[in-house]
Amino acid sequence: MLATHFSLGGLLRRVTEPGGSRHGPCDARIARALAEFRNHGHRAVRMLDLDCADGGRLLRAAARARELGFVAVEGHGVSLWTAGIRHARWQAEIAAHPSTSLTFEIAEPIAALAAEHDGAADLIFLSEPMPYPASPLAAALARLGGTVLADG
Repeated sequence: MLATHFSLGGLLRRVTEPGGSRHGPCDARIARALAEFRNHGHRAVRMLDLDCADGGRLLRAAARARELGFVAVEGHGVSLWTAGIRHARWQAEIAAHPSTSLTFEIAEPIAALAAEHDGAADLIFLSEPMPYPASPLAAALARLGGTVLADG
């Protein structure tokens, strides 16, 4: 007989830390969206990663944007995972590039959207499926008008 171990702490950790059930858009979808944006003649891109965990997705997206020829890459990642944000900041320092500005902060996704200016973010990454249209998160995303890449 196989015994399974269950703990509420382990369940919560899987939801809020990388490697849990929340993944967000894959790198291939992000690369396609960046390529499409570049093919429309854009030379600069601003990305917003809601629930960025350790910042890996945003860091890879910034590197891909530079490969595609963007001359100005700006990214902002938010997460409630303190250790992940510390790691993301450290990785951003290591991978620093003159054409790239990446910032990471500990914040709720809805608070980060409220701080954004209308139309500021070109690409928005969600680590969950698209929210219900009448939800506050969906309304905030609609206000920004950027392309939203959600999980799934």
